[in-house]
Amino acid sequence: MIRHVDFVSAVLAERHPGDSAWAVISISDSDSSPTRLSPTFGRVLRLAFDDLDGEALANGGEGVVFTAAMAELVLQFLRGANQAPNLEGVLVHCEAGRSRSAAIAIFIAGALGAAFSHERRVDGWNELVLQQLERSAGLRVPRPSGMLTSTT
Repeated sequence: MIRHVDFVSAVLAERHPGDSAWAVISISDSDSSPTRLSPTFGRVLRLAFDDLDGEALANGGEGVVFTAAMAELVLQFLRGANQAPNLEGVLVHCEAGRSRSAAIAIFIAGALGAAFSHERRVDGWNELVLQQLERSAGLRVPRPSGMLTSTT
């Protein structure tokens, strides 16, 4: 059962020694190679999409957008991970560990009641990603107030 969530950069994810009790949602840019993760992690979902939100798209940003199909993959992955008795947490990473990964981690915390395993600075998340997950799940999750996620 997923009780914890954390989000980090690709560099920190690559340095992580791995933990079989943690699943990983690994987000790469559409034109990048997948992040090298420890084989000792539990389940891993790999996605490739760019950090595009409504503002970036309005300003002509190009790349791969997070789609409803990707949101469904995340939801299926979370359902499976949440039913696995040996999994305790989900580590989400993207290139910088701030926007895309934060959006998915916020969703996990709100939808599953998972606690953030560490305080993290949240100075913005990809609202398009979060909204797409909410639409696919049919629910709305609370947004963090202030700059830090808390450990509950």
